[in-house]
Amino acid sequence: MSGTFLYEGKTKIVELAEDGQSVILTFKDDITAGDGAKHDVLDLKGQYCSEITARLMHYLNTKGIYTMFLNYIPPNKIRARKLKMIPLEVIVRFKKAGSFVRRYGGNEGEDLPGPLVEFTYKSDVMHDPLMCVEHLEALGILSREHATIIIDEAKKAAMLLKEFFTLHGFELWDIKFEYGFDESGNICLGDEISPDTMRLRKAGEIFDKDIYRRNLGNPLEKYEVVLNLCRSILL
Repeated sequence: MSGTFLYEGKTKIVELAEDGQSVILTFKDDITAGDGAKHDVLDLKGQYCSEITARLMHYLNTKGIYTMFLNYIPPNKIRARKLKMIPLEVIVRFKKAGSFVRRYGGNEGEDLPGPLVEFTYKSDVMHDPLMCVEHLEALGILSREHATIIIDEAKKAAMLLKEFFTLHGFELWDIKFEYGFDESGNICLGDEISPDTMRLRKAGEIFDKDIYRRNLGNPLEKYEVVLNLCRSILL
């Protein structure tokens, strides 16, 4: 299944579907880190991440979170709502890790007092700089009202996913979301939810892209574990 080409990113191709109202996202086997400085192609990675995204977004839809997801097209495609994406990464953190520790100190895995939301500007060249709400307003990226909505929605979505993974014995340390506006101007959760976009741990083991970032081997064995637990969510 293919449509009119719209955009190709590091890990996905976006095409306008035949109905002209939705898009088809094809998940590639590419994996990157360090703002694209590190790049490899891993067989089945696109298939794993597309199905995990489909099942987790469907789960969020059933819980009242508005996501792009419409249906899964095996093995590595998703039909989604057409969105005008906001050039931000919205990170919800439950524990100190990654860039948070590099900026502010503390120990990896140390609890934060509650879910903490960060905005970063999507730019590999600028290394995704951290932004506050006043930055978003001043640069015309997002109004204060829409930023407040996204903060609230991101916390709700992250808490639901945290609860889901906790039931399966996993800890969700943090997660990155991306949002866009639908054709009616409503804010909608888009892009991807997979081990590429979260830190997921179980009994000291890593089940996310940190395996790749830290040169600990091929992460797909652990991605497959995440996929199998997500298959408890019926599509």
